[in-house]
Amino acid sequence: MALFDVLPSDLFKPLASPSRLFYADLLLSLHSKTFSLAPEAPRRTEVIGEIMSFLARWETSNGTMADAPASEGPATAPEDRARTVYQRLVDTGWLIEHKDRYIRLVDLDPDAGNLLHVLAGIERGEARTYGGAVVGVLSMLQSATSNPTEFSENLRNALKGALDFMQHMRTVSVSMRKIEERIVRQDSLREIFRHFFEDFVSRFLISDFKTLHTKDNPFRFRARIIHQAQSMSANSLVTFALGEAYSREGRATTPKLGEQMVLDDLAEIVRVFESTEGHLAAIDATAARIEKRILTAARYMDRAGSQVEGRIVEAMKALARTTAGTEGISVKPPLLNRNMPIGPAHIPTPRRERQPIAKSSVRELAPDPAFAAYRAEKAAYSRRTSVTPESMLAFVERQLRGRTEVRGSDIAIESVDDFVPFQRLRELPTMFEGTLARRFELTHVAGFVENDWITCQDFVIRRTRGQKNAA
Repeated sequence: MALFDVLPSDLFKPLASPSRLFYADLLLSLHSKTFSLAPEAPRRTEVIGEIMSFLARWETSNGTMADAPASEGPATAPEDRARTVYQRLVDTGWLIEHKDRYIRLVDLDPDAGNLLHVLAGIERGEARTYGGAVVGVLSMLQSATSNPTEFSENLRNALKGALDFMQHMRTVSVSMRKIEERIVRQDSLREIFRHFFEDFVSRFLISDFKTLHTKDNPFRFRARIIHQAQSMSANSLVTFALGEAYSREGRATTPKLGEQMVLDDLAEIVRVFESTEGHLAAIDATAARIEKRILTAARYMDRAGSQVEGRIVEAMKALARTTAGTEGISVKPPLLNRNMPIGPAHIPTPRRERQPIAKSSVRELAPDPAFAAYRAEKAAYSRRTSVTPESMLAFVERQLRGRTEVRGSDIAIESVDDFVPFQRLRELPTMFEGTLARRFELTHVAGFVENDWITCQDFVIRRTRGQKNAA
């Protein structure tokens, strides 16, 4: 991997040492408090002071830090121990020193700093929930569609958000399978239930798995994202504008190659969100298996002590067969517990009988005439305001009236039925996947179309050469 060709070779030594927890917390603290907000590189003495303060706080909460390697020598005083830690970070490549005249300045190694920035994001939990990221994918696709010339970068960001969400789904699925294997390997009921509640319930059933099954789950935007990406792929004007932006901004060498990259990105987004159903089914199956195992363990908990109960029954039978008479059996008082046992009852509660389902009559509700009229009016409105290839062809032929061309300013708009197809005449070359472009061609001309309905640039619609001969 190119990542390990850039990073220093000894970078991960502190994170693999016995003191790895201390070094991990220290690096995150230095990244967030010492270097992230500093406009200039801090001095060496300031960094050592920060390390010394952090060392005192960390050992107060977590105990003494594990011993450093023997080659570093003993360090007892707080300042000496802080210098030892500082020198180890310098030697392993996390920190770099440079001089400004006689002042020694310290900064994070740039490559190590980029890695630490990613690790800090994981530590903050940014890679754990992606409901907002899915909403961001949809909004970025919509912004790229509305203004492809300036917002082409949003398409790449949408692809990145989709891939991050898919990786999150895979992480949830694999982690739940690890928890399932861990529960199966346990021998005692105590450990089984402890891992179930600590790992499965707290980590996934509440934070992630439950979120995927609520009305606010990220999947509610899945169909809209797929539809938006497919609509963008089918719109040649949008893909061409995005391809030009890719070329202009340096992501592609030519506009043609940029357009192909745009189509590939959109296809990848569609592929990601079409495959989410399979990942969700795998997560559901794993959760069902875990819950079934826990239910089985809880159901047979009382039978785990069946051998003890059997021995008690045998002892009682043996006592009944003795010939001690009315005087009983002599038992030493220390061996006899005269107090009642403390704890819940161990006798299982019998199951309640289910009540039979009562008979009920099914009523047939008559349809509401007002609702039926509303649906009819809604369907009529949809038919009236929708533009289909047949309605657009009929409108253009009606305006041409056997002629070979007509000017937009000469078309009279007398009703809503005329205005709906007229406002989309300028999309004639690209609408309906070029169906009408084979019969008519549109050319913009100087001037404007101005009437009571719309104001737009004037245009001329002509029949194509074959259509002229047919006319």
